[in-house]
Amino acid sequence: MANYFLKHKDGICGLINIDETDGKVRNWHSFHIGIDPFLGNSTLENMKIWWTQRAVPGSRKMIEEAVKKSGSHGNMDYMAKNLGLSITDTYWICPVDCELGWDNVSLHRQKQFNEGKIPYHNFTSYDPNAALGGQMEKYWDLNYDTPVLIKKASEHYGQQAVNELLATMIHERQDVGVPYVKYSVSRTDDGNLQSQCDAFTSETIELVSAFEIVSSQKQDSSISTYDAYINVSVKNGIDADEMQRYMDYQTMINFAITNTDGHLLNMGIIRNADDGSFIGVAPIYDSGNSMFFRDENREKPYSRRELLDREITSFYKTEEKMLKKVKEKKIVKIDLLPSPEEVRELYLSHHIPENKVNMIVGNYEKKVVFLDEFQNGKTVSLYHEKKREQIPPKT
Repeated sequence: MANYFLKHKDGICGLINIDETDGKVRNWHSFHIGIDPFLGNSTLENMKIWWTQRAVPGSRKMIEEAVKKSGSHGNMDYMAKNLGLSITDTYWICPVDCELGWDNVSLHRQKQFNEGKIPYHNFTSYDPNAALGGQMEKYWDLNYDTPVLIKKASEHYGQQAVNELLATMIHERQDVGVPYVKYSVSRTDDGNLQSQCDAFTSETIELVSAFEIVSSQKQDSSISTYDAYINVSVKNGIDADEMQRYMDYQTMINFAITNTDGHLLNMGIIRNADDGSFIGVAPIYDSGNSMFFRDENREKPYSRRELLDREITSFYKTEEKMLKKVKEKKIVKIDLLPSPEEVRELYLSHHIPENKVNMIVGNYEKKVVFLDEFQNGKTVSLYHEKKREQIPPKT
């Protein structure tokens, strides 16, 4: 077992005990000074989850190589050896017998090491990717004044990168005042696509995930997780109208592009890393798992009923239930969404196979029709679509 202080910059949140055989958190003692994760309300159980979520999935090839090279016992042990440092916030762990300060470890100040791509090798430099979650192969490039996130889209013809580009196009055209991350796409030397974007965090601005926010306090069972997220955010200083507009817009755009990965780690709030005050909603990011990218072998578009019958990962398991939470239905301008022809051209221009593009475009057309109907007072309903197709509902 190894003992560390969990720090937020130079503030000491508490004492954390990590198993050196697997890198997992075994014990946690908060000093209750209000700067812990989970808005200062951390427990042992949620700290175990927080630490596990912070680590790079062990299935990613880049982390496998880094772990092996460092002699670590898995992805979480590797993260511990890199002090749990992340580009997205200012939390880190410090060995109790080591005199290190934030100035010594901040990733934003280590650009000089190894051309900005820092492998773990000693206690003066740390890997900025040891706490970089998600299933896609990715890394931070620190060669720029603002760190750049590179996401390799090597599967399914690189479609995830094109999906990010489509989302950026949509946000730019809508221009409704909701913040979003701008992605660009390039092709690597080996012919694969990758997307890249600037970090929206810094030494003074950090991300607090929606998961951390809703888990920060015990919720009334009569209140949905969706409403709890809004309530806690507003309680901590986010403008209620801004929050609701953001949720409405994000929900409707996710519906249009069929983003099935709108989970609570893919959204959040940005706050001041020095005083803890909430600044605003985090920009919309990570739309790669959309536009049916996993449906590699399907050529025929889905029916309306089939589209609504797909499960998503979000506050609710269906898009229908997510749409029921929307209050400002016309925040998304239907006429400014890319036309089916523009979507077709975008995907074909990045060498997505034509049969796959036909399926994507056919589904997208139906989703836009759904949105238009929704904005004009019709209910988006799986039950109604099953009746239309004369399919009995599940009992």
